[in-house]
Amino acid sequence: MEEVELGDDRLYLRPWRLGDAASVYEACQDREIQRWTSVPTPYLREHAESYVGEISPTAWRTGSGAIFGVFDLHTGQLLAATGVHQISEREVSAGGRAELGYWCAAWARGKGVMTGACRLVCEWAFADPSAGGLGLARIDWHAEVGNHASRRIAEKLGFTIEGTLRQRIVHRDRRLDAWVAGLLRGELR
Repeated sequence: MEEVELGDDRLYLRPWRLGDAASVYEACQDREIQRWTSVPTPYLREHAESYVGEISPTAWRTGSGAIFGVFDLHTGQLLAATGVHQISEREVSAGGRAELGYWCAAWARGKGVMTGACRLVCEWAFADPSAGGLGLARIDWHAEVGNHASRRIAEKLGFTIEGTLRQRIVHRDRRLDAWVAGLLRGELR
C-alpha cells in the first residue's frame, strides 16, 4: 500500500518517521494511554522506536494497516495517533473492512483532535481507490467497556454501537469485555 498524507485546516496526518520516536515516547508515558490501549507498560524509548521504525512501516508495506501520526498543522507538535489496521484483503472485492484505532496525547485532549483526525482517516479509507482511498465498505471499532472517551469519539463519527462482546480483548494478560461498533460507507458524520 502506498503511504499517504491527510489533513485539514489544523491537522496534518502522515506516516510515522524515525524522528518521531521521542514525541511518541513522551506521549505514551500518559497513564490514560497505558490504561486503555495495548502499548507496553512501562513504555520505554525502544518501544517508541520500534513503533515508528518497524511496526508502522511494515503495516504500510504489507497493506495490513495504515498508521498515522497526527500533528498540529501550524506548530508540528505531535497530538495523537490514528489509523486503520487489520485490513481484510480477502474482502477487498466486496469493499473491504478494517478496524479503527487511536490514542490522544494528554496535552491535546478535549480539543476535537481525535474526532477530526479519525474523520479524515475514515473519509480516506472509504474513498474509492481511483480517488486514492482504500474503498472500504465497513470500519470496525472496539474498546474496553468503560472507555467512555473512546466511545464518545466513535459515536460522534457515526459508528453504531452493536453490542458488548464478552471477553473480546486481552489487556495486560486479562480477558475483558469490549464494546463493539461499526461504521458503513455513507454513515460517517
